[in-house]
Amino acid sequence: MRESNPPVDSASEKSKGAVEGFIRTLKRQWYIMVVATIIGGLLAFGVSLVQPKLYASDATGVVTTGDTGSIALASAADTLAKSKATQYQALASSRKVAERALEISGYQMSPEEALSMVSAAVPLDTAQIKVTVRSQEPEVARNLADAWIQALGDNVKEVENSGNNSSSSAGNFSVTSVMSFAAYVPANLPTSPVAPNIKMNTLLGVLAGLGVAAVYLFIQSVRDRSIRSIDVLLEVTGPEVPVLGTIPFSETFSTSRVLKPTVDGQTTRRSDFQLVESLKELRTNLQFKNPDTPPRRIVVTSSLPSDGKSTVADNLAIILSQSGKPVFLVDADLRRPTVAKSFGLVGEVGVTDVVIGRADVEDVLQTVEGYPNLYILAAGRIPPNPSEILSSEAFNQMIDTLAKQGLVILDAPPLLPVTDSAILATKFDGALLVVEANGTKREELAKSLGNLQRVQADILGTVLNKVPTTGSEAGYYQYYGRDYYYNNEDNSSSAKGSRVAGKRGKKNKK
Repeated sequence: MRESNPPVDSASEKSKGAVEGFIRTLKRQWYIMVVATIIGGLLAFGVSLVQPKLYASDATGVVTTGDTGSIALASAADTLAKSKATQYQALASSRKVAERALEISGYQMSPEEALSMVSAAVPLDTAQIKVTVRSQEPEVARNLADAWIQALGDNVKEVENSGNNSSSSAGNFSVTSVMSFAAYVPANLPTSPVAPNIKMNTLLGVLAGLGVAAVYLFIQSVRDRSIRSIDVLLEVTGPEVPVLGTIPFSETFSTSRVLKPTVDGQTTRRSDFQLVESLKELRTNLQFKNPDTPPRRIVVTSSLPSDGKSTVADNLAIILSQSGKPVFLVDADLRRPTVAKSFGLVGEVGVTDVVIGRADVEDVLQTVEGYPNLYILAAGRIPPNPSEILSSEAFNQMIDTLAKQGLVILDAPPLLPVTDSAILATKFDGALLVVEANGTKREELAKSLGNLQRVQADILGTVLNKVPTTGSEAGYYQYYGRDYYYNNEDNSSSAKGSRVAGKRGKKNKK
């Protein structure tokens, strides 16, 4: 038997598995993406509303070189003006220009504060300088932009003419630079804020929420180790351990853990047909497991108590009994017995009474009305030493006695909390391991298989329980034909007049 998980062939297979897992998680929890997107958009929208509004006003100045007398000089002057504009751009962000602009505008603020509101740029391939002022007040933005252009012009004039004063024997004289900077386009009064951009911020919030949700779901898909497909189940168990059946999730078991007695093999809900057909498939696969020596003492167990092994054992016994041969359902879970309660029988007498010699097995077998050929052996009083009871020779002889008369189904304890099921599987014809879809973890299943393999127990196969039949998850479990069932609602007339003559069996016989 297989003792370890198969190695992954390549990194591409790992990547493919991660992507498939993410897609399954996304289909299963798509609502997280929707909620995260809405929350991200609303948060960004709310933050944008409480942020202060900023208004922007632009003023433009131009660098000139005076009159030129020829085309060649004009071309050279234009190139010089563009070069000077790039140099003046740095001057526009100086403290000296800020002080002069505040002096002109009359606003009471520090040069540093003013500089934080202003940005200067030179449009591509022009001799212009564009000054943009952002402020919470539209008038401040406009007035400061115009004042900034004027202050920049004053500083340009000062810089260009500062080195042009000269003296000679003829006397002092000054030369005026041909470069000048003057206002070109005055600032306008802004009527609408440029920040915050509510639409853009909301869109960014939506994208951020979408991204966070995608990362969360991806991490969750990587960390999710539950059995979410037939392929994953076979990856853990290996091909040597077949999947003998898939039991669909149904609301039928929300009120009762066992199938109700049927009328001429027909039930009243399509979900009941799904359960019956899946259990019949399991019955057939068990019968063909070893055609020459079919198993007659089957231990039904699982990794943990919540996997549904008792439900599978109870209903498998019901379906097996419908073949007309005796079936004995034995509650071998002496720590948490449930079989008697599921069928509404007396649970205080049963296995423990037979093992300690207080009663014969025929005296404590119970039958249930509507389930012919099905005999229930409850657990009896919970003993202080369940493992010793199950490993005793008296228990083995009791099971062998029942197996001579019919098929024996043992509802055994889960494998991980206790070792009782592993011991039982070695004594009898093998274990049927119930796996909960979306519930049992890979590590749990692998450890359960290891417990059985270490004692060299025969593993008949696995049963995938609580398989979803609708929604995005259904296809991953290869549960097909869910619509290929008799619809009793459409053919109700065919069932009229049918009756069953149920004879009450001997119940609570002691």
